[in-house]
Amino acid sequence: MAMVPTKRLAALGGVITLVAIVAGYLEAARRPLFGLDAVVVLAVVADALLVRGRRIEVARHVPSIFSVGRPNAVTIELKNISARRLRGVVSDDPVAATSASGIPATFELPARATARITYELTPTRRGARELSAVTVRYGSPLGLIDQQERTALPANVDVYPDVHAARALELLRRQGRKDARLGSLRVRGGDTEFERLRPYQRGDEVRHVDWRSTARRDDLTVRQFQAESNQNVVFALDIGRGMRGESNGLTSVDHALNAALLTADVALRGGDKAGLMAFDAEPRTFVAPAGGRSAGRKLTRAVYALEAGFEATDYRAAMTFLQTQVRARSLLVVFTNLLEPRSAKDLASSLKALLPRHLPLCVLMRDTDVEALATAPALTTEDLYVRAAAAESLAWRDGLIRSLKSAGVIVLDARPENVTPDLVNRYLEVKARRLL
Repeated sequence: MAMVPTKRLAALGGVITLVAIVAGYLEAARRPLFGLDAVVVLAVVADALLVRGRRIEVARHVPSIFSVGRPNAVTIELKNISARRLRGVVSDDPVAATSASGIPATFELPARATARITYELTPTRRGARELSAVTVRYGSPLGLIDQQERTALPANVDVYPDVHAARALELLRRQGRKDARLGSLRVRGGDTEFERLRPYQRGDEVRHVDWRSTARRDDLTVRQFQAESNQNVVFALDIGRGMRGESNGLTSVDHALNAALLTADVALRGGDKAGLMAFDAEPRTFVAPAGGRSAGRKLTRAVYALEAGFEATDYRAAMTFLQTQVRARSLLVVFTNLLEPRSAKDLASSLKALLPRHLPLCVLMRDTDVEALATAPALTTEDLYVRAAAAESLAWRDGLIRSLKSAGVIVLDARPENVTPDLVNRYLEVKARRLL
């Protein structure tokens, strides 16, 4: 506990200083100065005696797991154990690589009352985090000092990839996919396996209309089919130096992980198997494709503290390793960023080597900064060179995309913030078109 002078006490100190200056010139002012000093000292002592002792009990309620890039609620509970009303401010110690909103916060507690204050922590990096102490400061009866109480409340939380990307699923709903719900997502396919009859919806193919049921129900009815399940989806994440860039406060690796885990969740709920590999100069982590809820938890734990390093990416070594580990035909989703044409050629040849045994899907996250440079107004000669360099970079990237598509590789070229919903949509499209 500590006692902190208030603005009121500072103002009184200023008055005493002015009186002391006057007393230096007028002897008659010295006696009032001594009296004023005595009154202020006695008031401070009395105020300190009235406020001594702990008056607030503090508890913190925090989940054990946070999601990176998403606000996570933390609740502080304050209990006034004194017989007088308390007004003050509560704050929590800063947490590394995390931004806080809603704290410090003011409070007012009647005698013997309890209050809850909720604020949000938004982590910008994955990994282990430590929460330390909560500090409460409240006023004294005379308002000359504040009592400051610091309560150690150590807590450990783990920051995981964003496994609660409900906004992406909500986007799928808005696009008309009524089946994209967290509870029971089913992937609709072509004429593979009959699932049920349902009312006709706009966009349904005429050949799927069940005319006998339509006549019996007097309502246009279509046959709904379920796409083949128990297929492999393997996510290969580049964690080389090209993935160290940031967008919207998250690294490229974080955007890739969020997209991979949500798509894996969709695949697992649809009956497919999901696996994962992380690589840079060599394969670093590999989780074999598996099905069921436990597979999703295993994937999340495997990438919990995954970060991009400074190694150059070796696509050939990674894809060769992947082919030796995954024998059955699989959808191989490769997340990467390209920094120069040489790595682009290596990527292209490595992905083409996966065909026709596997179906590669390459996720390229667009560099919004380079795109901005390519379209920025040129005011000087130097600006023209910058625009030319940015345009050249975008040109060879577009050439790579065309080359991959012409070879049969599926390419998803998306802004980092759109990778998650776009990848889920592309996976559903692959299943519906029976490309796997």
